[in-house]
Amino acid sequence: MRTCLLTLACLFAMHAQAQVRSDAGDEANAGDARAADARELDTIRVAGQPRAPEALPGSATVLRGDVLRDGQRQVNLSEALQRVPGFTAFDRQNYAQDLQIQSRGFGARSTFGIRGIRLIVDGIPASAADGQGQAAAFPLSSLDRIEVLRGPMALQYGNAAGGAIVGESVLDAPPGVGFDLWAGNDDSRRIGLRVDGGQNEDAWRWRASASAFATAGARAHGAARRRQFNAIGEWSPRADQRLRVIYNGLRQPLAEDPLGLTRAAFERDAGGTDPVALQFDTRKTVEEDQLGASWRRDDARGEWWVSAYRTRRGIEQFLAVPVAAQSAPGSAGGVVDLHRDSDGIDIGRRWRGARGGFAIGIEATRLGEIRRGYENFVGLALGVRGRLRRDERNLLDSLDLALSGDLRFAQDWSLLAGARHSRLRFDSDDRFLANGDDSGGRRDAASAWSLGTVRSFARGEAYASLGGGFETPTLNEMAYRPDGSAGFNRALRASRTQSFELGARWRGAWGETSIAAYRIDGRDEIVPALNRGGRASFANAGETRREGVEFGASGALGARWRYAVAASWIDARFADGFAFVVQNERREVEAGNRVPGIPRGDLFAKLEWRSGDGRWSSALESRAVGDIAVDDRNTDAAGGNTRFAWRARWRAREGGWHAFVRIDNLFDRRHAGSVIVNEGNGRFFEPGAGRGFTLGLGWTGAR
Repeated sequence: MRTCLLTLACLFAMHAQAQVRSDAGDEANAGDARAADARELDTIRVAGQPRAPEALPGSATVLRGDVLRDGQRQVNLSEALQRVPGFTAFDRQNYAQDLQIQSRGFGARSTFGIRGIRLIVDGIPASAADGQGQAAAFPLSSLDRIEVLRGPMALQYGNAAGGAIVGESVLDAPPGVGFDLWAGNDDSRRIGLRVDGGQNEDAWRWRASASAFATAGARAHGAARRRQFNAIGEWSPRADQRLRVIYNGLRQPLAEDPLGLTRAAFERDAGGTDPVALQFDTRKTVEEDQLGASWRRDDARGEWWVSAYRTRRGIEQFLAVPVAAQSAPGSAGGVVDLHRDSDGIDIGRRWRGARGGFAIGIEATRLGEIRRGYENFVGLALGVRGRLRRDERNLLDSLDLALSGDLRFAQDWSLLAGARHSRLRFDSDDRFLANGDDSGGRRDAASAWSLGTVRSFARGEAYASLGGGFETPTLNEMAYRPDGSAGFNRALRASRTQSFELGARWRGAWGETSIAAYRIDGRDEIVPALNRGGRASFANAGETRREGVEFGASGALGARWRYAVAASWIDARFADGFAFVVQNERREVEAGNRVPGIPRGDLFAKLEWRSGDGRWSSALESRAVGDIAVDDRNTDAAGGNTRFAWRARWRAREGGWHAFVRIDNLFDRRHAGSVIVNEGNGRFFEPGAGRGFTLGLGWTGAR
């Protein structure tokens, strides 16, 4: 934490000498025309509606395509998110569990995938109706920008919106073809191809990209293979009409799971693998297809929009559940076979006026799930599919009504408000009756709202916002009871939050800096009750409180030097004590304990040099993360750490050739990449990767 505070003090001193640039403009080498284009693109979408950044009473960051790809491996969303204040992204080095991404602490409890943060790619939700999302589906090679919202303004996205990550393809690139490839240690490699078609004046424009990634893993039994394909087409028969069709495909035929390590095992070998991972051959396969279409039409009074989508996702996962535990009544076995179909439609209308606007939208979604469980053994053979132990059909219907409006009520003052009311219906039909009928259902109705005002000054603005949100349990969180048995978890309730934020932004000829302070009070927060063998069950905590400060800055120091900093500090605690029963054991959590999985501080800093002709660049990056409590009772913690990375980039004087080299964890610092909250066997620690080398080459040219 002292490192973070010293860095903040230094940055304030630097700001007194020169204004700084935002992350959105950090990668721009400005000419007047490009600056104008950048200004046009720097709008932030809140619940689908574009807002100028200076009119937004909340914290938001725009990451451009160059930031996503320049000198990056383009495998994980964490590569770019580390430069966003308030967002913490942990690369588990475990492709069976995806990244762990949190926004002001929301999402820290997730045992796999993304929880508590809304994910959207070109208008298609990458978060299901129940709030569970997957970052692996983000097509980093294809997107032109990612908008990241946190705080009350993100609540306008409704259920489980502690933050929002919105990816967008602008389709303004000239027709061309490009490819890139890289290779690194751990037998890691990736190859990607992208094709753009159509001119800006054409009625049709399109983009297609494909990539293939493979690695042997930073740890034994950590190999993975992944293939992605993304295609987007846009038809604009008139300037006031636009039709888009989007397809995203993900194939992950192999993702081995090395599991976490106990404290003793982590101290003995920080890059080791738990023996039970090899014994049960823990692994996961994923297939996902997303198809969507959206239509927008502008008129003199505003705009109409209609969008529809369908997502199909299939998962097979082999867990490390002991054979003896699978003989218990109600056990779901050790193999998860899951198939999910999600359909949605969104219809809305926005009216524009001289001093503001108003929008109304209706969104209906249906999530259907077939969940089966099998034993993970046959006779003496482990890690193979055995007898059926679970078979159920789950259905979630959600209907949302969304309202939003903005008003400029004085020359330098504006107001933004939004509300979303959701009605959810969940039904579970148990078709494996040998251990009893676990069918059940529930109904939820809740509202999220936000209200903020912003005051503009000559070189920036100050703002205040507040809001209330909610988070209903996911289908997976309701799939297991606290005693570890399968069946509908009837006791699990939706959580509620109230949040307040104050912030300010400054801009000038040299860039932008921002600071924000917030407080979030929660009730009935959903926490892991039992997390063992890769399977988790959940319970409700009492009241929680989060208080934090965020600081972001980026800009130029002279003609050839640039820097960027994102710093966050958070104190997240259980405001009152609570208790729950896990496998006939009463577990008590004291008031004042830290909420596990959330680091106290997170700091990213980058210093970059560029040659006068722009062909060469070199950058030194650092990442400092504070200590992290591993369970609700705070029995242990992963220590804080600071790591450095270096990269260099070259571009040809003529032609589209480019290359890069990067070294991550430059000094080979041993550290825990993330923690598994409340892991029942004490395997809390997921080792981070050691020193890593990457060498890449690419080419881009006109068709």
